Amino acid sequence: MHLVSLPTVDSTNSEAQRRWLTSYPAPESAAQAIAVVAEIQTAGQGRTGRNWQSPRGGLWLSVAWPMRGSSDGYQPLPLAVGLAAAQAIQNCINISPLIKWPNDLLMGDKKVAGILCQAYPDWPTPAVILGVGINANFDPKVFGQPLRQPATTLQHELHHPIDLQTLQSRLLETLEHHLPILDRGDFADLLLPQIRPRLAWLGQQVRCGPETGASSVEGRFIGIDALGQALIQTPSGVRAFCADELRRVLP
Repeated sequence: MHLVSLPTVDSTNSEAQRRWLTSYPAPESAAQAIAVVAEIQTAGQGRTGRNWQSPRGGLWLSVAWPMRGSSDGYQPLPLAVGLAAAQAIQNCINISPLIKWPNDLLMGDKKVAGILCQAYPDWPTPAVILGVGINANFDPKVFGQPLRQPATTLQHELHHPIDLQTLQSRLLETLEHHLPILDRGDFADLLLPQIRPRLAWLGQQVRCGPETGASSVEGRFIGIDALGQALIQTPSGVRAFCADELRRVLP
């Protein structure tokens, strides 16, 4: 994996896309993954076009990874990346965040990391772009106004900073192990059993879909399936969701 380290960038996902398209403008079976890490992002990306605040002290990293399997095999990519990030954090601090389907990590009820994955099967050299943002060594007060979802940082939870270089190395090592599993289509056999025990809100009442409106579905979160879909037990049966937002329903 080729690593690019930058002091500042608009978005590591955008930079990874640019470098991939520059490096592999034509089909290339030996395409090498490209990792981009930045100290600061000025236009960090969250899901559905949301802004991701990225001050100095976090781990802001994206990887352009060659697609070597079918597009369907990469549907659980955010969960595989979330597992890698949770394991990297646990390796550094011996505490594992929980995975909030489909793309966040939680410590307690607060977000400590987010995942953004984008697939480009029609590029001359098909790739997936996966971004990981881990709130590490800064005070969560820098976020300012109340966020949609309360956030925290590793430093705030531990009461001391962590070694960012070690965290970065562990994350890249774990990604290089997990992503070939998706290439081979072995998510259900090899990664799903590791994800299930780490799922946030398992067995609890949740709502999936828009925050308001009739299309939102409420029920008990009973897990994820072989495609990474969330399974919600409703009065009318089990519903599977492939991409949406999960919120816990408080008593």
